[in-house]
Amino acid sequence: MPELPEVETIKRELIEQILDKEIVNVKVYLERAFLNQLALKVKGRVTNISRIGKYLRIDIEGNCSLIIHLRMTGKLIYHDALSGFDDRHVRVVFNFSSADCLIFHDVRTFGLIEVVPFQTPIESIKKIGVDALSQEFTVAFLSQICSSKATPIKNLLLDQTLIAGIGNIYAQEVLFMAKVAPDRAANKLSKTEIKLIHRYTIEILNLAIIHNGTSISDFRRVDDKTGEFQNFLKVYGKKICPVCSNELTKIKQAGRTTTYCEKCQK
Repeated sequence: MPELPEVETIKRELIEQILDKEIVNVKVYLERAFLNQLALKVKGRVTNISRIGKYLRIDIEGNCSLIIHLRMTGKLIYHDALSGFDDRHVRVVFNFSSADCLIFHDVRTFGLIEVVPFQTPIESIKKIGVDALSQEFTVAFLSQICSSKATPIKNLLLDQTLIAGIGNIYAQEVLFMAKVAPDRAANKLSKTEIKLIHRYTIEILNLAIIHNGTSISDFRRVDDKTGEFQNFLKVYGKKICPVCSNELTKIKQAGRTTTYCEKCQK
């Protein structure tokens, strides 16, 4: 958390708030949050903001790019000024010539900002798979990777080196809608089941983006407001199946809790 819809929401809001603004200085409050220690060189106009999977890239004209991974509790908050802001968990602040700023706030300090050469593609420096909302994420692609993996299908969906962007929340929701049990071996799925997983991956991620992501605990939008997709979740964090009213089952997979319906998901 944040997953693809949350990062996409942040990307779109950053485009509205900081695109074409000029960074005049950077203040680093936690050194390990800002890799390469190049804060003094991060100056110039923001020319592009993009996303792949759970990563953001911010291009600074003719200078460098910032690769940002928010991880568990990282937030990017646009603010008119740092003064008056709760700074206990502020890790990095980007100040603009217009006197406003972008704050990197992270309670658990797992998030990272990395400085790389200008316009460096994220996938060229990170081992990252096909973005779940890209044109490359096709039924054929999903069928191919499923056929070669005996791993449980939920684990496959979470593998960022294969498919980028899907996390624990959305994997559970996708498999519930596709009526596939999360512990099924990926290479045992039928063509119909793979098509359903592909379909609902795209539908659920896009619907979550429409509702500005899911706020369970830490996720906040650029204006520090919450998302709304938590109001539409079917199984994540639930106890009763919304379809058959059966009590939902919880299991552990790769150290993460999975909630599903044994009656509806086969």
